[in-house]
Amino acid sequence: MAGISKTVVSIKPGKMEEIYKLIDSQSHYVTELAGLIGFLVAETGDHEITIIGVYDKTESAEAASPTVQKVFAEGAELMASPPNRGVYSGKWYSS
Repeated sequence: MAGISKTVVSIKPGKMEEIYKLIDSQSHYVTELAGLIGFLVAETGDHEITIIGVYDKTESAEAASPTVQKVFAEGAELMASPPNRGVYSGKWYSS
């Protein structure tokens, strides 16, 4: 089964554009991770984003945690609270 990570991030008001710039500038750290198939960022609230990562297996998603924490540490001043990341087993479907 695939490994799926879901990270919910609360953003300080007025900082959404800056958080997207941060993700754009730091995304190469994530896209280079072993086992990553891809990730997406969705605005799931006025001041919230949800990031879904898809990995070849759950162990790869778990091994990515230090890199993900490093990226979020760079943008801590933009966040209203620490990110909430979970890793799950699942299936990935694509066309």
